[in-house]
Amino acid sequence: MFTFKRNLNKKEVAMLTKKQEQMLNFLISFKNRYGYYPTIREICTHLKLSSTASAKKMLDRLEEKGVIRRGHGKARLIEIVNHTHKKGIPVLGKVAAGYPILSEENILTYINLEKFLDTDKYFFLKVTGDSMIEKKIFDEDLVLVELTKELKNGDIGVFRLNGEVTVKTYYHNKNSIILKPENPFYENIIVEETDDFEIIGKVVFILRSP
Repeated sequence: MFTFKRNLNKKEVAMLTKKQEQMLNFLISFKNRYGYYPTIREICTHLKLSSTASAKKMLDRLEEKGVIRRGHGKARLIEIVNHTHKKGIPVLGKVAAGYPILSEENILTYINLEKFLDTDKYFFLKVTGDSMIEKKIFDEDLVLVELTKELKNGDIGVFRLNGEVTVKTYYHNKNSIILKPENPFYENIIVEETDDFEIIGKVVFILRSP
């Protein structure tokens, strides 16, 4: 089974209890989504803690272990120590592999492949839907995307179309751009001149969901 790990070294991960890892996950995902950290009460609600004292105690333990830093007396002043995208490839929000659906491009977590790839040029996206099944891309799979604006006919790419993001096979001729699903139950998407269209990147690797 594939599991996500936070951007911590092995010693730090070993130090954390399951509850502390859940707390850290929530702090990171909340910050990525909203741009600021949660309050004590928001932490209690999400982790179903019985009291604010329990949340404060968990934050104290994370701070003692050097995982976070806090500005005491301020509700949202928390800093994740040494958590940076340079230590892994970001996993962004789900992407439609069917009719395009709105994609929240939040960073869900990081996958540590820095020693193999330039993490400024790659990211993972999580796929939703079944429109690419004949290319063996299934619902919940992660696709590794290389940021590029240059695709050849037949490349599988990630595209933004009218504010929504989708994974399709790319075809381009003199008259049109076609985004082809790899499922006979879906129709081709023909990009019109009036569409707001962007090539985001090329799918270079598929990581199968468990």
